[in-house]
Amino acid sequence: MKKGLLVLGVLLVVAGIALNLVDSEPPERTAVADPETRRTTQYGDVVGYQSTSKTFAWVGIPYAAPPVGERRWRAPVPAEAWAEPLAAIQHGPVCPQFASALAGATGAEPGTLMGDEDCLTLDVYAPANAEGLPVMFWIHGGGNSIGTGSTYDGTALAEEQRVVVVSINYRLGVLGWLSHPAFRALADNPLDASGNFSNLDMVLALEWVRDNISAFGGNPQNVTIFGESAGGRNVFALLSSPLAKGLFHRAIAQSGLTGTNTLQRAENYHDDPEPGSGSSSRELTGKWLQSTGRAEDVGSARALQDSFSDQEWLTFVRSLSVEQLLEPLAVPGGMYRAPQHFRDGAVLPKDSLLTVFADPKRWNQVPLITGTNLDEAKLFLALDSNYVSNWLGFLPRVDDPESYNWMSAYMSDTWKALAVDEVAQTIAATDARVPVYGYRFDWDEGTQNALVDLPLLLGAAHAVELDFIWGPIMGEIVAGLYNDENAPGRAFLTQAMRGYWGQFARSGDPGSGSDNSLTPWQPWQANDGAFMVLDTEAGGGLRMSTDRVMVDDLKQRLKSDARLAQASARCAMYVRLFLDNGGVENFFDSREYEALECAEFPPWSLAERTN
Repeated sequence: MKKGLLVLGVLLVVAGIALNLVDSEPPERTAVADPETRRTTQYGDVVGYQSTSKTFAWVGIPYAAPPVGERRWRAPVPAEAWAEPLAAIQHGPVCPQFASALAGATGAEPGTLMGDEDCLTLDVYAPANAEGLPVMFWIHGGGNSIGTGSTYDGTALAEEQRVVVVSINYRLGVLGWLSHPAFRALADNPLDASGNFSNLDMVLALEWVRDNISAFGGNPQNVTIFGESAGGRNVFALLSSPLAKGLFHRAIAQSGLTGTNTLQRAENYHDDPEPGSGSSSRELTGKWLQSTGRAEDVGSARALQDSFSDQEWLTFVRSLSVEQLLEPLAVPGGMYRAPQHFRDGAVLPKDSLLTVFADPKRWNQVPLITGTNLDEAKLFLALDSNYVSNWLGFLPRVDDPESYNWMSAYMSDTWKALAVDEVAQTIAATDARVPVYGYRFDWDEGTQNALVDLPLLLGAAHAVELDFIWGPIMGEIVAGLYNDENAPGRAFLTQAMRGYWGQFARSGDPGSGSDNSLTPWQPWQANDGAFMVLDTEAGGGLRMSTDRVMVDDLKQRLKSDARLAQASARCAMYVRLFLDNGGVENFFDSREYEALECAEFPPWSLAERTN
């Protein structure tokens, strides 16, 4: 193990308070089919089981045909009907991915490949006597390359808020997003040509909800899509997709981003005049040709690839196993980066999403909640040996707290600007009739003592807010995040967040929560930019704030920061914040970049290193 690196899958427990990043599989729920849960769908009857607290669950329901063989890299089609009642009592398989603690319970060795391409299933949770209830449609996170919907048990949310919860699996990584001219040349329709196959999985799952959820007690005319991290990013994509229009009626993006990729970034070689990503379809094809013995080196792989006809390329990539496809993408932690959300003009717009949100006619206008966590970046900085060492060989210690907090502030504030403030301001300034609600999650009360300082190491890190909606997820991964001292505050904030989320699902306005007892949550106004701070009484409580962060503010901070006096550091930070493989190109300005004395530092080369 590399010294200073908190490697996923290693148990770091000292007196139950150190970081506990493990890859463990909880005991499989022993579910028994309950005849009372029998429901009729368009595909056949399903029978679920009685979950806790008088809530029913149906899990592992297929909503699409297996995307295998000739159906790999095509738009999904509905599942085939079944004759006998389907026992929906066991979660469907995870989609292919590399195992890691952050990928959900797997039981596999970290870094090993797991999952099955036949993975397009969904889970439903509903109160036993549900009828006409709001539907909350969950899209899991994980960089769109790891994770599974089955991690998120909707029992508590369904019971407490009187909603029907749906959680889906969708194709991950290059099996879900791959753009290439051959698709456009050979496809029978724009959807098969798009490369945005996972976005289409989500649309099909929403169509399943529209056509079937009433049998489970849900109202298909009141659907809230919500997701975290990559799931939040997928929420933004659905807001912009004409194919999703009318399929949902509210949206919540938790730590999402609006970035989309140009076709050039998704397809070109990295040294083309318009450079492609290091994991573009052409770069990956070169690696696949070498790993399968079709080419000896980069040069011969490029020559062979360039000689392929469209059909030859498609035949080659469809012949590859999942193992062969994902081999060049293996990274510590499992979450790899490859282009996603392509500006194809059919599934997603050809313009950036912020440009789309600026025009009320170009997006699916529904009430929106969007927010981030105060210390988003610390989850990733905690895994970076440049900032964190292992004291006594295994206890994580921040080497330089001042530098650590400085870097986290830049990265976390940029996340807030791109995911919340710029989005909310754009929408509020162009059409005040569509309410948008911002939030910042500030809870940072993990264990702090002589052995570990979780408020410093993680604080209100990325994904910590998940536990306050779903129950322990990060708390199962990070030992010491929860303790007896912070239990009362956690209970209050959990009830508050579920109350806001549930009330928003019912009405499109989080208001004062489902029991009308919370601080009123006001919508964002273009003139003040007020957002809700979600925290316990110890941290200042639930409160509205106008401490917004816009991109121009960040750029001014960068220009005047004494720590960035050297051009190399200043340029690297500018690229890190405003240009990356995820497509967040909206605020990168080449003239501004040159004015920062950055002409000698090619931005895309820096992006590959800093992101």
